[in-house]
Amino acid sequence: MSTVLSARKAPSVLAPARATLIGCAVLTGVSALAGMAPLVAVVEISRRLLHGDTDVWPIIVVALVALAVKQLGTFGAGVLTHLADIRVSFRIRRDLLAKLRRLPLSWFTDRNSGTVKKIVEDDVAALHQLIAHSVVEVTAAAVPPVVAIGYLLVVDWRMALVSLLPLVIGLIAYQRAMAGAGTKYPEFMAWLTRLSGAAVEFVNGIGVVKAFGTPGTASRRFQEVSQSFARFFLDWARSTSVASVIAEILISPPSVLVVMAAVGGVLTAAGQLPLVSLVAFLVFGTVTTAGLMTVMMSVHPLVTALGVARGIREVLSGPELPVPADPVVPDAGASGPVVRMRGVRFAYGDTVALDGVDLDLEQGTVTALVGPSGSGKSTLAKLLPRFDDPQEGSVRLHGVDLRSIDPAELYRHVAFVFQDATLLRMSIRDNIRLARPDAYDAAVRAAAGQAQILDRIEELPRGLDSLVGEDAELSGGERQRVCIARAILADRPVLVLDEATASADPDSEARIQDALSEVARDRTVLVIAHRLSTIRGADQIVVLDGGRVVERGRHDELRARDGLYARLWDHDQRARTDAAQGLEAQR
Repeated sequence: MSTVLSARKAPSVLAPARATLIGCAVLTGVSALAGMAPLVAVVEISRRLLHGDTDVWPIIVVALVALAVKQLGTFGAGVLTHLADIRVSFRIRRDLLAKLRRLPLSWFTDRNSGTVKKIVEDDVAALHQLIAHSVVEVTAAAVPPVVAIGYLLVVDWRMALVSLLPLVIGLIAYQRAMAGAGTKYPEFMAWLTRLSGAAVEFVNGIGVVKAFGTPGTASRRFQEVSQSFARFFLDWARSTSVASVIAEILISPPSVLVVMAAVGGVLTAAGQLPLVSLVAFLVFGTVTTAGLMTVMMSVHPLVTALGVARGIREVLSGPELPVPADPVVPDAGASGPVVRMRGVRFAYGDTVALDGVDLDLEQGTVTALVGPSGSGKSTLAKLLPRFDDPQEGSVRLHGVDLRSIDPAELYRHVAFVFQDATLLRMSIRDNIRLARPDAYDAAVRAAAGQAQILDRIEELPRGLDSLVGEDAELSGGERQRVCIARAILADRPVLVLDEATASADPDSEARIQDALSEVARDRTVLVIAHRLSTIRGADQIVVLDGGRVVERGRHDELRARDGLYARLWDHDQRARTDAAQGLEAQR
């Protein structure tokens, strides 16, 4: 049975705010129209005064009322779009986090933490400009020029065309400046993603950099990415700067005002344009450009935000591990092995990690996976908690394919302790009872005691209330034992241990082994260890090489065969002997 990752097209991330944004655009358009009233009032007052009519107060009152309407409408639209932004941002972050939980582990191996952080935090924050500002600002800037041009065409079509001349030339220059934007904006966003990833990668490895890095060597990738981005952005800026400056000068209000005053003055002096019409063109001529400048300045953040919205939608539409429509509950009393793997194949792109693996885990037994680095041990272990699905073959729990089991039900049967001891930034208590949030302190303490970590917890300033990363500074081995306490409290019948002692010192290794003995009691265990001495008592040892099972049996049997396991064992013993002799020589 092969696995096909399920994917569905996610709705637009802006869909929940669409009605609000349309309504706010209409409200802003009406407000912008009301904001034109004072300009009309200036022209009308000039006309009356030129004809000796001083009764202008009604016009002033109407203008003031219209101005108040404009301010209230703009304020109301701004409040509504900001509230919509808060709702959309919360929903997107919630949906993204839920989506990340359903994505296969291979999705994360193809991306670094900087990329994921950019999607969840930076990209969602970038939508603020689009939702809270762009719709209101672009509408408010676009409506007045359109109305002004229409008004001026009614007043005098010749002067209206003259007022459009700088705009047309400026827009042509601007179009030339932005000719490559269609390809440059996606490239710009890709560079930002690479830059973020390189920065996070450098910061995460800063300890190794300080300890072993030659100055300038370890940060070379970040420097190279930064310099390449700078060259790309500088080249882009150079190719657009001249045309952009020309466009901005031509479209600027002073340029249009000079043209209008010069041509209008000539026509008025020649008696072909009434003085009041000249006033109208001087007042409204600058409106046609001021709004257009705002629209042009909004193009970059608007296009960026739209690109971000598409990127978020692509993540939400990404293929995920399928959830069964009619889940099957495995029967713990079913006959046969607890876990059965048949014909399992898994590849990372073109690299085959597992090929035709068959494996049975019997009730209450310990099965150890050993093999050289890259032999597929961790990949195989991660199929049991279904962090990925095999591309061919099947993994069954009590006779039921994992793909037919609801994930929540699966995790009621399977627990795992991996090499990277991950503790969340919360209290030690909450870290231990992550799988059982309602567990009482007595159960938490009992689990910590079995995991050989209770004494250390009680030494902390606030005991179980101590916060990881603040007043709970734990060593790698201690963090590992907290994770083991979490697995003990979870009380799952099947346990996966991935190299739990690989990086522990001898004292921590001994205590971790004692803890693992507790957690493995009466459970079905699949364990990986580089230190073969820790698994010599396993009920079954499976030797992997190149993604295939090459040997299986108990410790003594495998040593007697003088195969790969025997060579790994001899190498392990020599390494331990050499290490011990080295320590002795230093005394």
